[in-house]
Amino acid sequence: MMHAAGLIGLGGYIPGKPVSPERRAALVRFLRTRTPLPAEYIDPIEKDGVLPGTIETNFSGWESQPWFPAWLERLPEKKRKDPFSGTRERRRVPLDPYSVAHSLQPHPMLCSDAETIAGALAIVGTATDPDEIDLVMNTTMIPDRPVPLNACLVQHKLSLKNAGAYNVDSCCSSFITMCEVAAGLIRSGIKQKILLVASYLGSCVIDRSEYYSPCAGDAVMAAIMTRVEPGYGYLASHSTSHGNLHAAIVHVRRKPFLHVESNFGPSCEKEYVTFNDQALCREVAEKSQEYTSEVALAALKKAGHAPKDVRLLVTHQPIKWAPHAWREAIGTSQESIFETYERYGNIACASVPTNLLEALEAKRLQPGELLLMASPGAGENHIAALERATPELIKNSWT
Repeated sequence: MMHAAGLIGLGGYIPGKPVSPERRAALVRFLRTRTPLPAEYIDPIEKDGVLPGTIETNFSGWESQPWFPAWLERLPEKKRKDPFSGTRERRRVPLDPYSVAHSLQPHPMLCSDAETIAGALAIVGTATDPDEIDLVMNTTMIPDRPVPLNACLVQHKLSLKNAGAYNVDSCCSSFITMCEVAAGLIRSGIKQKILLVASYLGSCVIDRSEYYSPCAGDAVMAAIMTRVEPGYGYLASHSTSHGNLHAAIVHVRRKPFLHVESNFGPSCEKEYVTFNDQALCREVAEKSQEYTSEVALAALKKAGHAPKDVRLLVTHQPIKWAPHAWREAIGTSQESIFETYERYGNIACASVPTNLLEALEAKRLQPGELLLMASPGAGENHIAALERATPELIKNSWT
């Protein structure tokens, strides 16, 4: 017997964002009693009603810095008119409190801690019994360690004693990929209730002297997928890959572009997001409309629907123009697209679920209406999935 499977709620850890007063106490109780998170992360939620972290503006992050003129000078000429590429702000996680107390060079919050907060938001927000979750599916673009990845650590930190855990990765498109895999597991009866967690902490890998750095932010999203009433939830999906573009955007261990050598200073060498092959990067941009619309239209066709049927379209947002260009190529209505680029920037695999959550908060989707999710991912891959919104998804989603 094939079951229906669908999303029933999301929770988002967006640093500095308010938590609704009616949910705050339940979230704090969950975090204090079920997780090993430091009090420094939980206290702001309890005392101030906001998630830990800060809002970074263009001024605080760049224009106020002594190196800003040098940064501006090395920008390509065509980018100097809009040096921030359409962003106004982005979110930043706090520093890890243990490293603050024990290291001369503290590091940002561990990604597994951020994922734990997002997972708790989804569990509490959907009133899910943690013991009913039988799988944690995780995509971690900035893992605590290269090996092993974070899935089992997130399961442990959330005290999900009956859940298996594994990572699913297709870079920026990973949330949709996880939805596709989770739907298959639930529809077939292999699993019943799955926690999906997608995280990107750009703070850890951006070179602030690189022209694209203002575009990258921090966010972690989580969702619950389970059995739903027939006719709702997952309808279809389609994916493609183009491995010839694999070397376009990569992580490279290097020094910042703005760096003055000294015998007495640190080297500042670390892994940074790097536009590695400019010719391939241009091809990624030039082909993005074609490849993204290809998977979206194929998913719609599989489900017997057309672009005009889509009520809400949410996509990745690597740059301001991308979601709107993809919508135009797919052919959905102008009103269908929802994006948050100016406020959050490029948040990679967290982009699609963040846009979905905020669209739900803005009442842009009702039960039974069609939701189309589409995204590219570095590597290069593209995927789209079509869902009929469940009543639970509309009711439960919150930050």
